[in-house]
Amino acid sequence: MENNFREFALITIDELGLSDYEVAKLTGIKSSSVSRWRTGKTTPRKNSLRHLAQLAGRQIRFIKSESGIKVDWVNESESSLTPYVPLQNIRQTVKVYTWSQAMSAGFFRRNGSIGQKPVHSLKGIPDIEDPLVYSLIIDEENNPMVDPYTRYGDVLIISPAASVKNGDHVLAKLTDGRLISRKIQFSDDNLFFTRHAGGTAEFSVKSGAVDFYHKVVYIRKR
Repeated sequence: MENNFREFALITIDELGLSDYEVAKLTGIKSSSVSRWRTGKTTPRKNSLRHLAQLAGRQIRFIKSESGIKVDWVNESESSLTPYVPLQNIRQTVKVYTWSQAMSAGFFRRNGSIGQKPVHSLKGIPDIEDPLVYSLIIDEENNPMVDPYTRYGDVLIISPAASVKNGDHVLAKLTDGRLISRKIQFSDDNLFFTRHAGGTAEFSVKSGAVDFYHKVVYIRKR
């Protein structure tokens, strides 16, 4: 079964202006794997394509047909990508918001950036090299969309730039307005959300029904 995975990956990397080494550092994909894509020895896997899409700040979808599987951007009208500028040795403060704030209309822009003022800030966190890292205080009890292992008063530290793989804890924003804190699993064009890695999915959505998903890199318990 034919697919366009190799062509899509290489065009994305080139438009983002990244070297093979930078791709490896930012996504966890081996630079040798990217080299094999370039020579045509191997084809990227779906999860590698998802990592590249994260760097571009966009969502992808997989379309099956009789001739094969095609990957494309969810919003095909955005024909070009903005070059990615890797930032290293970031020691910034972390903006802190509340879950209630995050649920309000207009808090998140469609690309996942935030347009409101934080309630306060935390000191910079070592080893998180992401200038857009932010935190959410869980200020609601018994919210079915919040991971049940996260308690009232806990703080989720979230990195938009961190690569997301199967089983990672994420904060996801759906196009219908729902905000979700759950483990994530990928399968073709579907995203499954579970209470814990390897658990039974509570629900699933198509990739086009998700505005963004950001990795929860740390939970600061109350």
